[in-house]
Amino acid sequence: MQTLATGQELAAARHLVELIGGNWATQAIGVAARLELANHVAAGIKDVDSLARTCGCDASALHRLLRGLASLGLLRLESGRCSLTATGELLRSDAPLGLNAHAQWWSGQAWNVWSDLMGSVRTGQSARQRQHGQKGFDHLEVDAESAHLFHRSMAELTRLVAVDLAGSSALPDSGVVMDLGGGHGELLAEVLRARPGLQGVLFDLEHAVAGALEHLREAGVAERATATSGDFFAALPGPVDVVLLKSVLHDWSDEDAVRILQRARGALAPKGRVLVIERVMPEQLEDRPEHRTTARSDLNMLVGLGGRERTAGDYDSLLRSAGLSRRRTIPAAAAFSLIEAHVLDRE
Repeated sequence: MQTLATGQELAAARHLVELIGGNWATQAIGVAARLELANHVAAGIKDVDSLARTCGCDASALHRLLRGLASLGLLRLESGRCSLTATGELLRSDAPLGLNAHAQWWSGQAWNVWSDLMGSVRTGQSARQRQHGQKGFDHLEVDAESAHLFHRSMAELTRLVAVDLAGSSALPDSGVVMDLGGGHGELLAEVLRARPGLQGVLFDLEHAVAGALEHLREAGVAERATATSGDFFAALPGPVDVVLLKSVLHDWSDEDAVRILQRARGALAPKGRVLVIERVMPEQLEDRPEHRTTARSDLNMLVGLGGRERTAGDYDSLLRSAGLSRRRTIPAAAAFSLIEAHVLDRE
């Protein structure tokens, strides 16, 4: 005879239902970001009918979206009028720690490749590798709009840890620091603001450089920085005292990651160092928010770029293969770690 489910089993089932249906939050937040709802509410357009007219939406359907956002804690909805919560404020495109572009990217371009996670799990290749023969960031080279949104998204994520990293004891107070694959320069700008004695070099693909120059000017550090386009699998400008690699190595296979580290090593001045800033995969994952963040990022690398998150031992192996040695690992914000590496024969 079939037995009744226990309370623990029922709770587990309800929890799994929530996990399975989590995609609705991604899309609701992404639509809110694309409609610039938070900007409009912050500007004083608070009633549903006025918001619908401003956004070009059906009023009834928009009201249903607003109810969903209220249930997620992004806004309060009372008598047909909305106000933003502290979390909802972060969907404003002008918020200091805003995540508007990231919400758009994650619910759009990233969403498209996640829909084929099964294919990536079966083959070990990213969706773009299998569907279009694209490697790395080839897709951004031919889509300027997506490239701009991608770099805005990455800048927003970097902003969450940039101040923490800029204050790290692994950074010198003088010399030249190169941000390799630095996008629009969010991290480099923060480092230069925090350390007036440093000069900066941003090195990335052509589609990033114009935005980087603009951001460095806006940050007030352009007179101490240059932005150069090129391929970081080829020779790099140097010598520099520090090479920053934030969220770069996880985009690539082990073989490509070693090649990048070798190029970084070749760009160093005597006594220079490489600072790898990545989420380090725990040896044993647990049901914890920071572990879920790293696991999600790992699967995102699999399906989107064919890369991976790595354990501390994995990074030691990559560094040794590139002629580098890990000196220390420093915990940082948002589940990131800073791995300080020096040239082996200079130890």
